[in-house]
Amino acid sequence: MKINLLSFFIIILCIKSSAQNFDSDYKILEDSSRNVLNFVNSFRVDDLLNKQKRSAEKKIRVYRIQLFSGQRSGSNQTKIMFKRLYPEIIVENSYEQPYFKTKVGAFRTRISAEKKLIEFKNYFKSAFIFEEDISIDKL
Repeated sequence: MKINLLSFFIIILCIKSSAQNFDSDYKILEDSSRNVLNFVNSFRVDDLLNKQKRSAEKKIRVYRIQLFSGQRSGSNQTKIMFKRLYPEIIVENSYEQPYFKTKVGAFRTRISAEKKLIEFKNYFKSAFIFEEDISIDKL
């Protein structure tokens, strides 16, 4: 029993010591008076920052019109009805807890959204305008 326990600890110690990685992005320069730590920037950090910047640039702020908010069935019915009336306008259903929402259009200016809102109010009484950041890919 003691031999099994001792061999277990020796194996764990070997694994832990071999798992140490001594190649790092930090260089320690020893001076006679003090130690200095210099950070060497890795290309991986720059790559992640560039990736985040690119993903942020792909979104634009637009004005949209929300036609419905409620249960999934109502949202789907609203989408079908809207597609019959206006087949050329973008319409999508989304889920924002706890409601399903039907959103249409992507307008650059509030004035153009308000013109369409007046038209949509004939069929969808609870429609309203809101601002949203959307991906360029959706357009």
